[in-house]
Amino acid sequence: SSVKVIGQPWVAYEHVEYKGQFLVFEEGEYDSVGKEMNDKISSLQLVTEDLHNPQITLYQHVEYKGRSRIVREATDLAGGEDNNIVSSHKVQRGVWLLCENSDGSGPRYLAREHEDVPNYTEIGFNDKLSFLRP
Repeated sequence: SSVKVIGQPWVAYEHVEYKGQFLVFEEGEYDSVGKEMNDKISSLQLVTEDLHNPQITLYQHVEYKGRSRIVREATDLAGGEDNNIVSSHKVQRGVWLLCENSDGSGPRYLAREHEDVPNYTEIGFNDKLSFLRP
């Protein structure tokens, strides 16, 4: 129901084996995990990547093809030419939270270093990305 994090961030998942909905907890104290996840966290994963100098490359098409864009900070794609067109990515450094909606709501995906995704259809995220942040 509540969380206290010291040091590196943690990811709390709804189901075992790091599946289902998730929440990212950065260093700090959280009085509540929210109604949707209260008493539902079944697995935890420590973020071990170096979070300094994050970088991700987004690609318009699957298999890292088409127009590309390098992102190094929180970016709202909504209203721009890259909104809802991304189909693959490569994470060079850090961990990235990808969101369907520009306010961070809706389906989300955690993009981790060395876990590139050549086809967003595999993760149910094709042409849906509107916001991302390290």
